[in-house]
Order: sequence, then C-alpha cells, then structure tokens
Amino acid sequence: MNSLSNRSLVDIDRDHLIHSVTSFRGHEQHGAIVLESGEGMWLTDANGNRILDAFAGLWCVNVGYGQDSIVEAAAQQMRRLPYATGYFHFASEPAIRLAGELTAAAPDGLDHVFFTQGGSDAVDSAIRYIVHYWNAAGKPDKKHFIALEWGYHGSSSLGAGLTALGNFHRNFDLPRPWQHHIASPYPYRHPEGDDDAAVIASTVAALEAKVAEPGRGQRRGILLRTHSGVGRRDRSPARLAEGPARSLHPSWHPDAGR
Repeated sequence: MNSLSNRSLVDIDRDHLIHSVTSFRGHEQHGAIVLESGEGMWLTDANGNRILDAFAGLWCVNVGYGQDSIVEAAAQQMRRLPYATGYFHFASEPAIRLAGELTAAAPDGLDHVFFTQGGSDAVDSAIRYIVHYWNAAGKPDKKHFIALEWGYHGSSSLGAGLTALGNFHRNFDLPRPWQHHIASPYPYRHPEGDDDAAVIASTVAALEAKVAEPGRGQRRGILLRTHSGVGRRDRSPARLAEGPARSLHPSWHPDAGR
C-alpha cells in the first residue's frame, strides 16, 4: 500500500470510525496506525513498519499470527456452517465439543459453559445470572458486588462499573450503587510496605469493613483476580487473593479464583 492510499484510509478512519478507549480529538490529530498484516508476534503497518505485538491483540492472540492450521480450520467451518445460534434448543458440534473439553480441564464443580463474545460480555453475563438467581430465590437485595481497586472487569455497561479505573466511570454514571471497591493488595508503594502478610491483612480488613457497613449485609459477589490486569500489570503472588476470599468462605480454593 502506498502512502497516498494510506492517507486516504487514515482520512476515512478519522471521519467515520470510532475507536475504543481513545480521545476523539486526540485521535483526529494523531491519526490511525493502519495495520496490514501479521506473522508470529509481529505486525506490519501500511508504511512497512514492523511492530512487536506485546499486547497480543487485546490479550486474545495467544498463539500469534499466521498459523495455517487455525486458518484452515476456520475456513473449513466457514464453508460448512459459518454461524449457529445457541438460542432455544439449537447447538452445533464445535460448541458442544469445546464445552466438554473446557469443563474436563476446569476445577471440580465448574460443569457448565456459557460462551460469550469476549471478556466484557462474560462479566456482564455473570452479573446478570447472579442478579436473576437471587431475584428468583426471593432475595432481591443480595446483589452487591465488591471489586479491587486497579482491577479490570470489562468496559461494557455493567463490567465498567466494577472496573476500578476513573476513565471508565467519569460521565458514564458509574459505578452503580451496588458496585463497590476496596484497596487492592498491590505491594508497590503500599502503606504496609513489601510485607506480603501485612498487605493481605490490609485488604482482608478493608473487605470485612465493606461487608459490615450498615445496610450492606447482603453483599456476596466478590470479584478477585490474581493479576491486576489493565490497571497495574504486576505479577502479584496468587496468595494475595486468598485472604479476602477466605475471610468470607473458609473452603475457598486458589484454583476457584482463576
């Protein structure tokens, strides 16, 4: 692609395409980086620049680009059955087999799969299942959720409120009244210093205090991640998540929080 046609694509992008997590005015000035191809962990833009895709797409290109076996499998499925709804009683072989393989590899008790389009959709779906369950069980107040500061739980209407990042809240009327946040067990510049036990104890205390707030005794939805994700890409030990979980449920197992 030559620079003239590239500028044309950039102009069309600037005038018509909305980009996620991007300042509109800033993007108008910066312009798009038009990606043209990918191989392995490398991307090539329209000007021939090679870019290391350390982002892995959006944490979803976990085997790299240009894998012929995946291309061929996708092409075969597109020719055979490009779309199959899961509504009502409809199913398809790939979805059935994948659900079976996933549950076989999952911890005991995780026996069912609900496929979604991505992480944000998955979080929203989980919240809806929980809300519906407690409404149907006659406990409509039991639907408060507590998440960790700096944690990321998606950018859609429900998950963005649990995502503890200000840019996901401002001017979006988030978080919702039933969405709450507590300090993260993130050791960098933590008031308790580098003492893991003290950091964990601090987060456990914050969780217990949040649950004990007047009128908040129905909180039972707790979102924990052993990695902080978008907010802080640290590699905190998995045990940092154990304390808060065990404070409300002594039988919690680390594998259940992953």
